[in-house]
Amino acid sequence: MTTLTITLTAAQTTVTLPAEQGQIVFSKEKLALPAHGVQIPVQAGHLAPMAETAAEYITITLPWSTEPTYVERFLQARAEGEALALPANQETGLADYLQLLDQLLTRFGIRPGPAATPKSTTKKPMKARHRFDKALVNEPFHVARNGSRATVYWTKRNEMTVKTGATLTTELPLNRDGSLRYGTKYGQKLRDDHAAAIADHRTTADVHLRSVNEVGLFLYFGDTNGWLELINDRGQTLDELTRVD
Repeated sequence: MTTLTITLTAAQTTVTLPAEQGQIVFSKEKLALPAHGVQIPVQAGHLAPMAETAAEYITITLPWSTEPTYVERFLQARAEGEALALPANQETGLADYLQLLDQLLTRFGIRPGPAATPKSTTKKPMKARHRFDKALVNEPFHVARNGSRATVYWTKRNEMTVKTGATLTTELPLNRDGSLRYGTKYGQKLRDDHAAAIADHRTTADVHLRSVNEVGLFLYFGDTNGWLELINDRGQTLDELTRVD
């Protein structure tokens, strides 16, 4: 169950999501685009991403862990009745957010584009799913990527623990234009949040993060599927030990 906070005014409806997952605003006027967000027009109750004018607009302020580019692609695909295939390094967490967004749009009567015809009636899973296993709580998993080195435990359903002595990569992945990639910026934010436990690119205390995705962003700026980078002493990945097909 997800608990929402809804604020109604004559001009707009604001839906605030829990756990710092952002806001969704339905309005008749086109609002300013948030610094970290997306916007899509609605025409006659249908998503209309190519519309120059619209009867309504949806403005979404995203959590910092969610990349706007893929949310825009999701809304575009939904408008066209297509399934969105997520890249491996964006699967963790993003698919859950998109499913929540899809559910909210449906509940508010927002439908795919009027000409949308899905290619298949069989729904394809948006991502691999993983089940928390208490039997693995005390099992160390090791990361060695792009100069980072760490021992990590999946300590709780929503908690990963990076043990003291982890080495953080100093290489900053960049876009082709030389700007910082989204994963780089978010990884830097995580490091800033835990600055008291870092010295000279090494952790001086255990660092508790919320997901496998955050572990990758924190250690090496998340340029790959983190489930495949966490490997136990027997050479098994966390993915193969916890994946639910």
